This record gives sequence, structure tokens and C-alpha cells, in this order.
Amino acid sequence: MSQSTSAAAPGRSSNRALAIVLGILGVLAIILGALYVAGALNSVHFLVGSVHHGSHIVRAGVSFVAGVVLLILAWAASRSR
Repeated sequence: MSQSTSAAAPGRSSNRALAIVLGILGVLAIILGALYVAGALNSVHFLVGSVHHGSHIVRAGVSFVAGVVLLILAWAASRSR
């Protein structure tokens, strides 16, 4: 008996799930960076910390870079076979 060719390969579905998770994390990191730039996180102490010596700009930059890297990884995971 022949198997159906329409069934997805086992590795393909895990790559798709990984791509979705990485994409969501990337978008959330970019949103977090935008909130740091906008100053909307001044009252959220566990994200901001107790030291306010220009750390918003550094954290915003790290969030943007991490978001872009995660989106690139999501794209690469979706393209791999």
C-alpha cells in the first residue's frame, strides 16, 4: 500500500511551529522597544529597573536588534526544509 503524498513531513511541521514562535517573539520585542522609546514603561519597575541613567535608549536598541534577529531566524526557519 502506498502512503499519501499530501501528508507533511514530520520535520516540516516543527519548523513551521518554530517559525511562528520566533515571529511572535520578534514582533513582541519590537513592540517592547517602541514602548521604551515612547517612555510608556516608566511605571513598570521590573522592566525598567531602579537605575535611570539613559538605560531606556540602550534597552530600546537591544529590543529592536533582538526583534529583528528573531524575525530573521523565523524567516530562515520557515524557508528550511
